[in-house]
Amino acid sequence: MGSRTRPGGGASTLFRHTLQTFMSMSGFMFINVFSAILLSRGLSPDDRGMYLGITMWNGLILGFCDVGIYITTVYLWSRSRDKDRKDVFATLLVWAIGTGAVCVGVVAIFADWMLKRHLSADEKLMAYLYFASSITGPLSSLFSGILAAEQRFSTINLLRVGVPAVLTACWLVYFTADSLSIAMCLATNSAISFLGLLPYLYQLRSNLRSGGSFRWRIFKQGFWYGLRGHGSSVVNVVGNSSSQLLIFALTPAALAYYQTASSALGILWALPAAIGVTSFPDLVKENPKMLHERTSRFIRLTALSTFLGGILLGLAEPVLIPLLFGKAYLASVLPGIILLPSVLFSGLSSILGGALNSTGRTLHNTVADAANVGATLLSMVLVLSAWSISGAAFSVLMGAVMSFAVRFIWYGRCIRRLKPIDFVPNLDDLRELARSTMVILRKLKPLRKSDLSAKGGILP
Repeated sequence: MGSRTRPGGGASTLFRHTLQTFMSMSGFMFINVFSAILLSRGLSPDDRGMYLGITMWNGLILGFCDVGIYITTVYLWSRSRDKDRKDVFATLLVWAIGTGAVCVGVVAIFADWMLKRHLSADEKLMAYLYFASSITGPLSSLFSGILAAEQRFSTINLLRVGVPAVLTACWLVYFTADSLSIAMCLATNSAISFLGLLPYLYQLRSNLRSGGSFRWRIFKQGFWYGLRGHGSSVVNVVGNSSSQLLIFALTPAALAYYQTASSALGILWALPAAIGVTSFPDLVKENPKMLHERTSRFIRLTALSTFLGGILLGLAEPVLIPLLFGKAYLASVLPGIILLPSVLFSGLSSILGGALNSTGRTLHNTVADAANVGATLLSMVLVLSAWSISGAAFSVLMGAVMSFAVRFIWYGRCIRRLKPIDFVPNLDDLRELARSTMVILRKLKPLRKSDLSAKGGILP
């Protein structure tokens, strides 16, 4: 497969995609918080714990089985010629369906062994239906990867907010009718997971009709590309579970305080996450000679937006945390402030990782995440008993710094050595950010009837 040259796309398009993605991620965060409130009030603590246990096993097994389908799809699709894409699509489709089938079987076996004694017959039936919906995970990764490679983020952003919004709306109806239960939650979640594929299928209907063939060469190339970075998923699963156990060992309340501090950063995390999502397809298509220049621009954008957002959030946290979560959570304020720089280092690390991924190098993902988890756990062992949850926040910051350091060195050896100036935003970056923000805000205004008629009655 030959590489494709990147079509000329202005920086303003990138900023608009990034801001749209940020807005959808922020909406996703808000919906998740609201749904958690519904579950807390509509289910007993035991029932809510059982529901979370079922969904936790599903996500855990899917994390192990999904060997980087999304980033592999973006990479292969962006670098393939149009005439080769029929076979690329067919190969990736077989891979995604196979991965989903394996995930369904594994999660059903493990979850049945762990949960069968705690579920009624109806709940068990709905749990198996939910496990069957695991097959939609790899398929969604495949379809969203293709759309991202083609810079078609509207459907991805719509589904990122729309799917949890519909699910939460259904739960609100059940809650109002006093019929919210484990079985209803699982059944609704399963149905919406399958329905969530329909917009993807419509957008990619021409690919589904293309009639390509499975090619072992393409599969082998994509599988090894994804596998080299898959160790990072395993490391993260182990690291997250271990760190939560260490914090819980202090007191159960300590974990609640820490999770509150971490949750308060959600809106800030959306900034570098949005840039990372929209920048990776652009970097894959970039001319290798211009890759460093493009990466530097993404680094400056990440540094600028995260730094400004971090200052604002840091000033607001002493007021927002007790206001939103209650005065009992004042202990979460200091850890929340300590965690702020970790968002910046993690965001910069993500951009460097995307640039390395775009060149076919993915081993750094495993090494960087291993350094992150190792530094976090080691630091927790040393400072957690003395500094409590502030020590946990400090340990997470040390892990983010180590991850950034690994990718900083890797990038310098494989692409080009970074200079301090590459991290400093300039006036052009400020102007472009302001201009694109105004474009997005104007699009949020209600359309007049004349606008609808001019657009053929279709909203953008």
